Amino acid sequence: MKKETQALLTCPCCNKGKLEPTVMDYRITVQDGIEITIPQLAVEICDQCGEVALPADSTVRVDEAVAAQNEQLTPRELENIRENMELDQTQMSDLLGLGGKTYHRWENGIQVPSRSMGYYLRILAEFQEAADWLRERGWRKKNRIRKQLNLPFAESFPDLARKNPGFERTYTGLQNRRINPARIFEHTDTK
Repeated sequence: MKKETQALLTCPCCNKGKLEPTVMDYRITVQDGIEITIPQLAVEICDQCGEVALPADSTVRVDEAVAAQNEQLTPRELENIRENMELDQTQMSDLLGLGGKTYHRWENGIQVPSRSMGYYLRILAEFQEAADWLRERGWRKKNRIRKQLNLPFAESFPDLARKNPGFERTYTGLQNRRINPARIFEHTDTK
């Protein structure tokens, strides 16, 4: 009854018409051009320009439908993933290489992770080995062939050792200095 006595709002688009409450099957196009329908949604339609406005409750329903279609993780799902990994929000942000408060914003519903980040988080939640590898920054262990194989220089790089006899000594001396690998021959004696 309150709606009947309530004055109709002026349309914010045309500033002429009045917004009239109605219920309709609301359609929206989301990511990848997919159209979804939210059935029996309360909306307000302008009697002049036909613009559709969404009340706050309806906006929540639309957001939930879009999130479901885009496979977004809910704040509760994000919290569960983090808690199962036994991390606080700051540690989780650090693990993922995010800004310090990003995960906090996700769990509070202020922001949402991208769909690809959602996939990534699901992998970490499902496969402990992947989470451990990420936590240890496992890619750093595979950066250098020589370190990984732990072989003498001449065995690791036989062509280089053969063509540049003094290179191993120079290379060994340069290992602890930061140089551009493409310019390493400028530092060697190739005579």
